[in-house]
Amino acid sequence: MPDKPKKRKRKSPKTKDQYTKTDWFKWLWPVFSRYIRMRDCLATTGTVTYGKCVTCGRTLAFGKLQAGHFIPGRTDAILFDADQVYAQCYRCNMKLQGMWHKYFLFMQAKFGLDRIMEMIAACDNEMEYTREWFEDSNEYYEDEILRMKAGVQD
Repeated sequence: MPDKPKKRKRKSPKTKDQYTKTDWFKWLWPVFSRYIRMRDCLATTGTVTYGKCVTCGRTLAFGKLQAGHFIPGRTDAILFDADQVYAQCYRCNMKLQGMWHKYFLFMQAKFGLDRIMEMIAACDNEMEYTREWFEDSNEYYEDEILRMKAGVQD
């Protein structure tokens, strides 16, 4: 008779005091992404259920949009910079690697070349993140999401 597979010992969940920087990033990212997509849905279609991809212009359901970064790499300085993250479809963001040339034209029209050059120059800066920064940011984005939802229902 074959041996029974050993049961894996379940790890107890980490407390926030035990979080690493990566854990904090994973904790905040879904809220930040939801904020970006909702902001851009409202800006492009006036609803929170549909939005336009910043690079190809297709209108998609909220859940089909992603929070795509203007500068690739998702480094510290740009990961949670709302000025550098906009709604993109999966095709543009992942399969076409961000559609950088069209993203650049969008950003140039929105911010101008000088601001884009500042963003590029600052993209490798390291940020000093703290637990308080993550918690404050999470609270801010959650509040903004609620505010945007309430504004649409009024």
